Amino acid sequence: MSTEGMTFERRDGVGWLTLHRPETRNALTKALYAAIRDTCRKVWVDDSLYALVIQGSEGSFAVGGDLKEMLATMDGDDPSLLLNYEDYLPFEALRSLPKPTIAVVDGLCLGGGLTLALMCDMAVASSTSSFAMPESKVGIVDGHLPRLLRDRVPPAILRYWLYTGASFSASEAHSVGLLTKVVESDELQTETEAILKKLKAASANAISLYKAALNETRPLSGMYEAHVTMLGEDAQSRIRAFAERSSAKR
Repeated sequence: MSTEGMTFERRDGVGWLTLHRPETRNALTKALYAAIRDTCRKVWVDDSLYALVIQGSEGSFAVGGDLKEMLATMDGDDPSLLLNYEDYLPFEALRSLPKPTIAVVDGLCLGGGLTLALMCDMAVASSTSSFAMPESKVGIVDGHLPRLLRDRVPPAILRYWLYTGASFSASEAHSVGLLTKVVESDELQTETEAILKKLKAASANAISLYKAALNETRPLSGMYEAHVTMLGEDAQSRIRAFAERSSAKR
C-alpha cells in the first residue's frame, strides 16, 4: 500500500511504514499525518500484525510540519483552517495502538517528526542522527513536546532545547532516555529486527496491558499553544522569512 509521501508493507507479521518525501526531508503535511493515523488504525485491527515500525528515508526521519503548507493556508481565503490541523494528527492513534511500535531514525528528526518518534514505544537511531525542537525559531509553540518531556528530561537541558531550537545528537538524546538504542547506520536494520524478534516471543496481551498502564501517566495534550501562535503576526512573519530563505538556497 502506498499514499503520497508514504509506503506501507507487511513483512513477517510486522507493518513497516516508510515516510518518503525526500524533496522536503519528509516534512509532514496534513494528508501525510492523516495517512499515518489511518495506518495505525488499520494495524490495530489487523490480527496478522504484531508490531509497527515507522522509519524515514534518504537521510531524514521527518522534519516536522510542512511550513509551506502552513504558509499557503495563512495566505489563502480562510486562514482559520490552520485550526483544523489537529484533526489530522496521528499521535493519539499511534500512542494508543495496543501493539508495540518502533521508530527507526536515520538522519534528521525535528519538531513534529520528533513527536512522532516519541509516540512510539521504542526508538532506534543511527549515531549520526540529529534532533531538534525548532518551533521557537518560527514563533510557534508545540504543546506536545514540553508536556511529554518535562518529567523525562532535566529542566535545564529541555529548556535550552525548547527555547533555542538548538540541535542535539543521538548520544545526547540517548543519555536522557529519548532513545532505546544508538547504533551505526548499517546496523539499524539488524538491531530493529533483533528487537522485533524479542517482541514476537513475548505475550501480546501482556504488552498491550503494560502499554495501557504506562499511557495512564503520559496524557496527550491538545494544540492550544500552537493554534494561538500560528495565527499571530510573529509566527507568520517568521514562517514567511523561513520560506524565503529556503527558496533562496535552491
